[in-house]
Amino acid sequence: MTLSRLEQLAQKKLLPAELMDITDRFGHLLETYSNVPGNEGIYGIYKRNTNKLDVLFPLKEHPVHGITGLHALESYDDAGYVRRYTYSWKIIIPKMGVSLHHISAWGNDPHNSPDTPEEFKIVTEPHHHHHIPGDRKRRKENWDVHTLEEAFAFVAPYILSGAEYKGC
Repeated sequence: MTLSRLEQLAQKKLLPAELMDITDRFGHLLETYSNVPGNEGIYGIYKRNTNKLDVLFPLKEHPVHGITGLHALESYDDAGYVRRYTYSWKIIIPKMGVSLHHISAWGNDPHNSPDTPEEFKIVTEPHHHHHIPGDRKRRKENWDVHTLEEAFAFVAPYILSGAEYKGC
């Protein structure tokens, strides 16, 4: 018996981001800015230990969205798999509030409490996509972006082409 797509997603084990592989594959999208907080080499922010990863990848300036970055947060379980993830494509300069700097984001923080409003309930829970720029409250199913590499693959065409991301 084959598993449904939803069952496959529920059983998916996520491995921690391999930063060397990611910078090899997507390094051409990165830029260094002197006014990015915590600027250390190619990363704006970089913290990693056996429990978590917190890294900001400043991206080349986008003609519509401006200076943006891909911010990755991962926390790991005792077996070393990703327990929680958030990958956020956001405006990093100028610094703005959470909703104002939001372009797109993916995560697996659960929103399945009984009093969750209907508009926030989705089929792929806990995996979700905050898909509307400037409106982080809106969520939809997330079938495809569950790793940092997949988030980079999503963002790359917009950075390379300069096309505006309007939500999907």
